[in-house]
Amino acid sequence: MNLLLIFIYISVIVTMVAGVTIVILKGKRTAYNNIYILFSSMIVLWSASQIMILESSTTKELWISYFVGNIGICFTGPLWLCFALLYSGYKHRKLMILPLSIGSINCALALTNPLTKLYYRTFEFGNVTHGPAFYVNIISTYIFMLIGSYILFRYMGDQKNSGTNSRTPQIMILLAALFPWLLNLLYLVGIVKSEYDITPVGFGISSILLLHATIKYRFLDVDLKRELEITNVQLLLEKERNRIAQQVHDTAGHTLTMLQSYMKLADTAVTNGDTDEAHSLLTEGRTLTAKGIKEIRESINELRREAECELVTQGLVQLRNTSHELPIDLTIQGTDSEKYSHLSRIIYDTVRESITNTMKYANATKIDVFLNFQENALDVIIGDDGDGTDEIIENNGTRGIRERIEKVNGTVRFISSKGDGFMTRIHIPL
Repeated sequence: MNLLLIFIYISVIVTMVAGVTIVILKGKRTAYNNIYILFSSMIVLWSASQIMILESSTTKELWISYFVGNIGICFTGPLWLCFALLYSGYKHRKLMILPLSIGSINCALALTNPLTKLYYRTFEFGNVTHGPAFYVNIISTYIFMLIGSYILFRYMGDQKNSGTNSRTPQIMILLAALFPWLLNLLYLVGIVKSEYDITPVGFGISSILLLHATIKYRFLDVDLKRELEITNVQLLLEKERNRIAQQVHDTAGHTLTMLQSYMKLADTAVTNGDTDEAHSLLTEGRTLTAKGIKEIRESINELRREAECELVTQGLVQLRNTSHELPIDLTIQGTDSEKYSHLSRIIYDTVRESITNTMKYANATKIDVFLNFQENALDVIIGDDGDGTDEIIENNGTRGIRERIEKVNGTVRFISSKGDGFMTRIHIPL
């Protein structure tokens, strides 16, 4: 029986190591991939500790085995929740401190048990009973796993999966996360009778599911996530173009229809000898025509600007050239290319809003715009030499800038002090 369990635990370790290897080879070293590697490492520790427990023959050896296992047990739940938060692009990453802190406290209680007796009430060879800290750890781990799985399930439901429109990837990830803990619960309450913890066996099945999801559905493929984000932005731009085209169509149709009606009424008025009525109708027709032409011109200009500004720098050059009242100094570092083009509209609107705010409030004499095109990111700095302020209060303009940048997982900082102008720093990862 021991040999069979050892074989199972070794299989779990091999499978987890294989999954981690694929993640390292296929994906870039992103934060969520690093967390996933740590999560897998905790499961490897847990599984290795089970082998050590099977081979222990003294209380000291048993304690060392539990020592190794508890490191894995205490951090699997917190790391899974952190992975889910990072993978789904959750903005408030400081919240990860909470689960990691709880995991650290639980681990400290487990490792200092010889002094506190809070994690194990008794710890002897062949007689190990659990204390309150053990159950606190298990409950908190269940909570972290459930929350993390829910976040992933919801996030993956909002994304387009490569090569499938089904919920298969969602279900696979959910099962991979929850199945081991279901086994753990059955083991702890005694429904499944076993002398040894069967939870690592569940993780072995989970690792197979995650491995399959990684290979077939590109679950941890960084490039796919970036493609999806770019596609989503492009779809939004296409939707906006369609809206503008519809606006042009509706405006032209309404204007021409009304003109036709005025012309018929004016013709009737002339026939009836009512020149005053005819003159009034023609005047209204001219007013309607001028208004329609203005609306159509504005819509076409907006559509043309979107079509022409495929590169980030194109739109900003247009802004610089059309800003006669306030000089704009545009500095470009790196090379603009099509891989940044999904950000062109966002950067254009952001810089335009910054110029508007400067002209309204800053009493500035110039604006500096700096772009740094990096391999995996775009940095933008917008600064003026205006009055500045010691207290930055976000208005509709700055709030719009923040929301616009955060939609593409970017970050924005507003920096100012009295007499030293106003600066906006933007970082957008690709």
